[in-house]
Amino acid sequence: MAQTEMMLLQKKLRRRLPLIILLIFITLPVSGCWDRKEIENRGYVLGIAIDHAMTGNDKGENDFMYAPQGAGQRKYRVTVELPKFRKKEGSKEISSAEQHLIWAAEGESMFAIIRAINTKVYFGMFFEDIQILIFSEAVAREGIGDIIDFFLRDAEVRRRVKLFVTPDRAEDILKTKLQVEEVNSMFIAKLTQNVNKSPYFAGKAVIGEISKAIRNKRSFVMPLVMVEDKEVKITRAAVFDRRQKMVGELDEFEVNGAKLLKRELKQGVIVVPHPADAEKIATFELYEADIKVKPHLEGGKLRFSLDAKFVGTLGENQNAGQDALDPAFTKAVEQAVAAEYARLVDKSYNKQQALRVEVCGLGKLVYNQYPDYWKIIKERWEEEIFPQTPLDTNITVNIRRPVLKR
Repeated sequence: MAQTEMMLLQKKLRRRLPLIILLIFITLPVSGCWDRKEIENRGYVLGIAIDHAMTGNDKGENDFMYAPQGAGQRKYRVTVELPKFRKKEGSKEISSAEQHLIWAAEGESMFAIIRAINTKVYFGMFFEDIQILIFSEAVAREGIGDIIDFFLRDAEVRRRVKLFVTPDRAEDILKTKLQVEEVNSMFIAKLTQNVNKSPYFAGKAVIGEISKAIRNKRSFVMPLVMVEDKEVKITRAAVFDRRQKMVGELDEFEVNGAKLLKRELKQGVIVVPHPADAEKIATFELYEADIKVKPHLEGGKLRFSLDAKFVGTLGENQNAGQDALDPAFTKAVEQAVAAEYARLVDKSYNKQQALRVEVCGLGKLVYNQYPDYWKIIKERWEEEIFPQTPLDTNITVNIRRPVLKR
């Protein structure tokens, strides 16, 4: 009897053996935290600023700021911003300066510079949470393609990292004490969420899209970020040519016009002189846009046409005595708004022609519509063809709600 029970038990074990082995293999990947790292022991880099080196090109021994490298010279200063993990002290307010750590080193190789920073701290630099990468204008005008190469190769750097240019030193953007209770890099990155709310707000530039432009030898733009009186402003845009060098900038109005040319304008406000009183204003709030930009090749001559229909409301009527339901008044505001939109488009288009840089994807429209023609002119597009190509603009505006809601 006992022998029979033993045989039955062995048979059950044999049947269940595959299941037991499977369970063992399933539990192995979650068997523990053998590679655990506490967050206070990891250097979560949130922002990186790249400037020219401040202390010359010498290679002095025992130089604390210098990144040792066999070739190249002291050319760049790289500054990283990390969060400072600390216990909250009751209800005490903590400024942005008290919430971050700033480290820097100088050299030419981005890789060597980062490793040099690692000699100053006991934790390694961790790049998966980088929010922003800022270039000084001085560096941007020399070219950023070689610098970006390191960040594109690093497996930790995500393609959504946002890129900026600043007119002054980039490290000052990370070091400045802002009037917010947040690390500077996080705050600046979050500001780009408002890109569609204001037509004058410079668009986002992420490293993934910029790498495509570099690879395809296309011009591109990056937002210009500035800090003044503890406040951040992102309205203008830095313009880069196909050599990845900054060649100029678009002001707030030219940024607005570029959004129209790129068919990206979705909402925003336009302020125009009041038709009945030149000392007053009227404001149009856009909430619906239909924009079409087309290339036309006629007799070997290329031109573009922009046809747009905007629908919105009368956001402000600063002449209280004006009847907002008067058809003549409504029509006058619509015409003034349409003329202002056309002015912004022409201003941006003419600026790009003057810089011999096209950043609105118009070349791609030519390629899609006339591929054979594009093969002939693509190498001469920005330097020769685009600066001579006219643009016809036709914009209509419709005010749907001219009166106050009751």
